[in-house]
Amino acid sequence: MINKSSSVPMYEQIAAILKDEILSNKYDPSGNIGTQTKLAQRFDVSIITIRKAISLLTQQGMLDVTQGKGTFVKNTILNDNLTRLTGVDNIISDSHLSAQVQVLVFEMIDTPSHFDAELRRGLGKKCLHLERLHVMEGVRAAYAEIWLPAKYGELITPSDVERYTIYQIYESKWNLSLGKGKQVIRADAASPRVSEALGISPGSPVLSINRRAYSATGELVEYMQLSYEHTQYSFSVELQLSSI
Repeated sequence: MINKSSSVPMYEQIAAILKDEILSNKYDPSGNIGTQTKLAQRFDVSIITIRKAISLLTQQGMLDVTQGKGTFVKNTILNDNLTRLTGVDNIISDSHLSAQVQVLVFEMIDTPSHFDAELRRGLGKKCLHLERLHVMEGVRAAYAEIWLPAKYGELITPSDVERYTIYQIYESKWNLSLGKGKQVIRADAASPRVSEALGISPGSPVLSINRRAYSATGELVEYMQLSYEHTQYSFSVELQLSSI
């Protein structure tokens, strides 16, 4: 509890306690921390003191105040439950956040020779090479490098890529039925290109995702290398327990 005889203002003490609770995940992302009346009762202080504590945490980007609804933990981390393979934009939307998409590179190229045989066969001799940056709440949250078969890439425009996920383009523009995807998630160190795009130091920790996406008929429709700044992404999975 707070120390009313301390030289530290009570609202700062309350803010510190609430901040510790937020960082220790006591509240769900975007969860309500309680009404001002209940908080005033909890800490045995006035509503004015509670409002000053909330104002301080709002300025620090920890809380959002919604008129008529309450005070909520500000969700700034993408949470992927891994129940489906989808675009970054959909994960951001599911996390109740918003982001801007910047297309950094949009070019038709020869399929890289260092790709394995399956990738080269699926992409063809030429492919569309894209680089996209997702900026969330002013933070460069995710950087994606994408390769698409030329026969589909020739039909895509930069504005398409800014407005829609690749899978939305496939389904809505060409009525292509999507199938399965395979992805590998691992901790990694930012390459020079990733560090430049995300605005972090080379070698900084990132979460790296390599994905191959296929149509319902098994045709390769996308190869993607996706990097998240490590503080901006988490995933949670519910699995059946097993003793073997």
